[in-house]
Amino acid sequence: MISCVRVKDGVEFTKIAPAGFHILAAIDSAAAFIAHDLTITSACDGEHSGPDDPHKRGEAFDVRSHDLPDKQLALQAIMNSLGTLKFYGFIEDETEANEHLHVQLRHGIIYP
Repeated sequence: MISCVRVKDGVEFTKIAPAGFHILAAIDSAAAFIAHDLTITSACDGEHSGPDDPHKRGEAFDVRSHDLPDKQLALQAIMNSLGTLKFYGFIEDETEANEHLHVQLRHGIIYP
């Protein structure tokens, strides 16, 4: 079975910055590494912290974690591809209904 990146209905990719393309590539690589599909649940859409939010700039994505056999391994695989100097990822709202992996360009970093 080939694992891939999926997108939840309604997710909008109205802008993808260079950092966003790098994050998408890391998500794709992580799906192959963990042998499990990864589903993007938010890109430029959704309720975020305002116009300067990295989601709105195309520099952040959320990934569903409820269906993952090992969400820490998935996050680690994404971050191993990205590195932690310029990118940041964590499990947001852990154990809550809205739990997801959040990955973004670090604040204050210009990419590339």
